[in-house]
Amino acid sequence: MSKIIATMMLLIAVSVGFVAVSHTYAAGTAAEAEELVKKAVIFVKANGVAKAIETLNKKDSEFVKDDLYVFMFRVSDKEGARVVTLAHAVNPGLIGKDLYDLKDPNGVQFMAAMAVKAMKENGGWVDYKWSHPQTKKIGNKSSYALPAGPDIFVGCGIYK
Repeated sequence: MSKIIATMMLLIAVSVGFVAVSHTYAAGTAAEAEELVKKAVIFVKANGVAKAIETLNKKDSEFVKDDLYVFMFRVSDKEGARVVTLAHAVNPGLIGKDLYDLKDPNGVQFMAAMAVKAMKENGGWVDYKWSHPQTKKIGNKSSYALPAGPDIFVGCGIYK
C-alpha cells in the first residue's frame, strides 16, 4: 500500500513540475533585442525591403528568438498610412495596418513615439504596455527601434 501512495505522490509531483514548466519562457534581454535590430538593419540594406518583408514575416527566421521578434514599419506623412506594418512574424494580422494612433492601456501612443525615436532621433528605446505573445498578459515592454531606410524602421521589444 505504501508503494502505491509513494508512486501516486511521485506522479503528482512530476505532473505539477510539468505544469509549472509549461508556463515558463525564455525572456530576451535588451542586448539581444538591440543585436537583432542591428542585424535586421544590415539585412534590409543588403537585401532590400521586399526580401526583408518576406524574411521578417517568417516565425522560423533568424530574426525570431524565444520571445524576441523583429518588426518592420514604413513611415509616411499621409493620413491613414503614417506607420504601416510591413513585417510582424508574431501577429501577421497587423501587416498593412497603420498603427500611428495605437495606444497602450495607459494611453501612450507608442507607435508614433517609436517612429519619432527611430526616424528623427536616429533610434532608441520606447516604453509601453503590450500583450506578451506567449502568456497573453498585458505587461511592461520596451522596444528598440532603428532606421533601416529613408522611410523604414525596424524594432524589437523586450518584456519586463
